[in-house]
Amino acid sequence: MPSKVDTNICEGIGACAEACPLDVIDIEEDENGDLKSVIARPDDCVECGTCVDACPAEAITLD
Repeated sequence: MPSKVDTNICEGIGACAEACPLDVIDIEEDENGDLKSVIARPDDCVECGTCVDACPAEAITLD
């Protein structure tokens, strides 16, 4: 199962997107205009955990 982003915790700084070796994470604006990480290509995620380790807010989990 691909990574999941808790958008209530995500600060949208993009450390996860920069760390992802397969470029599956995008940074997008939510309905409030806040930046949030989004697993944009979940089928390409190999569950390596790099994004989990890179997130300073601990907003990403692997299930």
